[in-house]
Amino acid sequence: MDLTLITTLQQGLETKATPKTKNWWEKYLKQAIPFRGVKMGDIRSALHDWLAADRIGERLTAEEQVPLALSLLRQEYADDKLAGILYLQEELLPAGALDWPRDLPRFAALFQDGYIFDWNTCDWFCVKVLGPLVERYGEPCARGLAEWRQADNLWQRRAAGVAFVNLAKHGDRNFPGFVDLLLDICAVTVQSPERFAQTGTGWVLRELSLADQARVLNFVEEYYDCFSREGLRYAL
Repeated sequence: MDLTLITTLQQGLETKATPKTKNWWEKYLKQAIPFRGVKMGDIRSALHDWLAADRIGERLTAEEQVPLALSLLRQEYADDKLAGILYLQEELLPAGALDWPRDLPRFAALFQDGYIFDWNTCDWFCVKVLGPLVERYGEPCARGLAEWRQADNLWQRRAAGVAFVNLAKHGDRNFPGFVDLLLDICAVTVQSPERFAQTGTGWVLRELSLADQARVLNFVEEYYDCFSREGLRYAL
């Protein structure tokens, strides 16, 4: 891969960065990850300007662009990671370039190798890439992703549930057995005491309650002793 392509995009991002935005985001994330200081809309415009100016689509097939997008997620700055997420969501997923049996292990490696290590990147990746991937490919992809609930990595375990937050309110209209699957995920993640495992579980349950409140309440009663106070507040 021509890594100068990455450098070109990074230069474009840097021209749109401001100290005010950098300071705001780093304070909000409690210094968990460094930022260049680029607003979301400017990240998007820099990405699409780069794709057009460097004629990426002419130089690489859609499938060949997937590693390029993943390389952005392996960069230091949160802004670069978000550019990679938008690349996957807005360009490569609609083009049919993502193949879930091939790419779920690639995505898992981003967590396992320490490239997704904060809640902001994790959650953007969930709602913009993983959730839409499940929506596109359905139950087999969902069940493959559900295996992440057993992951050693906290952020990968969080993603096993949070990936479904925008689908949860539809319950079994997603596919028969969806509610069972999501409750199976939560039954594992709720037993993790880490703050972001707890809040992720609670968030998913709150959304799922829009589809099946009774089953969510029964779940909360059954696993009440596993919840932190904050996790329970998220769920209810």
